[in-house]
Amino acid sequence: MFRTVQIIFGIIGLLAVFAGDRLSMPVLLYGGIVCFGFMAMAIGWEAIITQRMVTGSRRRGSRQTYSGLPAMLQGIQFNLIGIFLIVISAITYLNYQSVGREIFLQFVRRSGIPLLFIGMIMLMQAVITLTGSHELRQGPRWLVIMNLLISRLLPGGILVVLGLGALWLGVFEIIAPVTFDERGGGFLEVLYGLR
Repeated sequence: MFRTVQIIFGIIGLLAVFAGDRLSMPVLLYGGIVCFGFMAMAIGWEAIITQRMVTGSRRRGSRQTYSGLPAMLQGIQFNLIGIFLIVISAITYLNYQSVGREIFLQFVRRSGIPLLFIGMIMLMQAVITLTGSHELRQGPRWLVIMNLLISRLLPGGILVVLGLGALWLGVFEIIAPVTFDERGGGFLEVLYGLR
């Protein structure tokens, strides 16, 4: 069922984007992007409900299979991507760029919540990376150990450090915004001319 929904949204999205671009009809173009957002959400919900996620192609040797928590976390990420595409399309089509810009500038002024969000995304990706796909845990012992060190532990560890750093900065900005700005957190405000 989920695959059928994904295929339908994908085909409608492609046709709408192509027709919108060729016929200069923004409603079709942005409608197509909304369909891509719904397709991403359908992929995400399938991963969350079935607790299984398969990416890549077996023919090209790039297939990666995840199950359990890593698959569910990827499902959450796909849902967030879908929501992002839908919101951006709606803001652009309804000509609310000024509203979108104001929201962005508010996030620049008070960056605690975006930092928390980025930190959580990084920690989710760290769990996915550290767990690794089933394919990375198969094969000769030396290859499995090499994959563990290079493909899982190193990037996963970096993501954990970056994610925890972003979470810490987000909490710090929320608790003490003035001190955060004084210690360099106000850089973006200066960059965007808000000071």
